[in-house]
Amino acid sequence: MLHYRTPTLDDVDELSRLHVLCWQQAYEGLLPAEFLRDLSVEQRAASWRLTVADPEVFTLVGSVHDQIAGFVSCGPSRKEAASYGDGEIYAIYIHRDYYRKGIGRRFMAEAAKFWLAKGGHSLVVMFIAANAQAESFYQSLGGVQAWEGMFEIAGIPVLDKAHLFNNLAALAASA
Repeated sequence: MLHYRTPTLDDVDELSRLHVLCWQQAYEGLLPAEFLRDLSVEQRAASWRLTVADPEVFTLVGSVHDQIAGFVSCGPSRKEAASYGDGEIYAIYIHRDYYRKGIGRRFMAEAAKFWLAKGGHSLVVMFIAANAQAESFYQSLGGVQAWEGMFEIAGIPVLDKAHLFNNLAALAASA
């Protein structure tokens, strides 16, 4: 049975390992294998410590038998996303063993509820454009493309996209 909860600092190591694994799963064949292999759990842990401790950031994990199966975090838009929406989904990842079980939909709904309660009006999510599964998921929830541009990962140009959710009430009710 899936259980949703707010993570604590005790979850940082598990969150970090899952985050790296999900990147390796989601971007296999889309990003250089060496880059994916060398992703650092320790670097991710430093970031997660800040995220979990930040009261302005909403983070939710879904766990099965006390193992984290996925997570979402959101908060005020960062500089790159601020012109598209006032809030941003910073990360949403689910271990592939738990795809298509409604976890992502629940994560997005809960993030929308959080952002609405903060007085927010919209959420933007940025993702690597080659991740067609992510794009399809965001579109199925009402996300519309707001931006497209290039950035570099491991010295390779990568097309990035942003999808915007303007109807947070509908998104909040989607799960």
